Amino acid sequence: MKTNFRQFLKNTVLAIELGYRIVRGIDYQTLSQYILKINKHNDINDILFEASRCLKDILDYELFGFALKNVNSMDIWIDSRIYSASFSEYVSNDFGSQNIDAKIHYFEKNLHFDSHNSDAIEINNLISYTVINGNSTARLYILPKRTMLDYHDTIISTIVDSISIALEKNLSRTLLENAAAIDPLTNCYNRRALDSFIENDIAYAQRNRKDLSIIMLDIDNFKGINDTYGHLAGDAVLREISTMLPTLVRKSDYLARYGGEEFVLVLPDSSLYHAVQLADKIRKTIERRSVRFEDKSITFTASFGVACLENKTDRVSLLKEADERMYRAKATGKNRVVPSLLPCFADRSFVLQDRVPHYAGAA
Repeated sequence: MKTNFRQFLKNTVLAIELGYRIVRGIDYQTLSQYILKINKHNDINDILFEASRCLKDILDYELFGFALKNVNSMDIWIDSRIYSASFSEYVSNDFGSQNIDAKIHYFEKNLHFDSHNSDAIEINNLISYTVINGNSTARLYILPKRTMLDYHDTIISTIVDSISIALEKNLSRTLLENAAAIDPLTNCYNRRALDSFIENDIAYAQRNRKDLSIIMLDIDNFKGINDTYGHLAGDAVLREISTMLPTLVRKSDYLARYGGEEFVLVLPDSSLYHAVQLADKIRKTIERRSVRFEDKSITFTASFGVACLENKTDRVSLLKEADERMYRAKATGKNRVVPSLLPCFADRSFVLQDRVPHYAGAA
């Protein structure tokens, strides 16, 4: 009897070991297939989708999450959607980024359907892995349904390494693309980026019958600043302008260095009247500001030209009108806005237009 029992135990152990090896072999085969897919993709959404499918097939997770944090932004990918609120809060606390608005992404093509409506995460069972840690920080989170076996950590580590390599390539490419669009001195968009973005904004405004206005500004007597204080002082003034202006406008507005000491501020969904209001607000702010350079305080002013898309058909004519008005502001005394609010109100056709007022700039 004892012999039969021992033989039974031995056979059971052998069966378990054989089953373990078979399952492990299947899991590693699944891993190999998905690693190839991950390495083929350049888009971060596709990379994470393949990683989520791999872990779904191997561990049948309850929750898959991924968080990528840059300096002032965070992106969070979640499957399944029902955990959106609680998982976002958990990640924000985990990163110490409660004051950063996170952009949430879902894998709409995932075949993970929710069978219940619970929004509670079993926090104690949530496992996290650091993917990258540097200028950008990324972590992978998983709440597995299946029991974690000893080799599963190795599998997840392999996935994490593959995501890390793919993400590093993605982030490097993004940095190169941004570098081609960003002016290195002022860290705002360059003229090449402006031409591209404003074409899209014009097309959108015309298609949807929306307002679009631009402000072109030029720093007054900039050559005198360079001659008196040196070119490094002039650079400091340019940086002050590019740092200050974004604090006075909406997130949907954007600033570009047009050339030399000229900047263009694009204001989607803003009428000429409100763009002129904003330009005058910026003008007053600039004339009250000063830049400390070495032991000197440098004050400066700027002249503004404002134009709107009405009666214009393309980027060239819109920028040309703003440019002409800016030079008229310089020619008539500098430190002023053209058109001014008075001509706006004096233009009867402008006043009688039936429009929804749009406010350009922050409150």
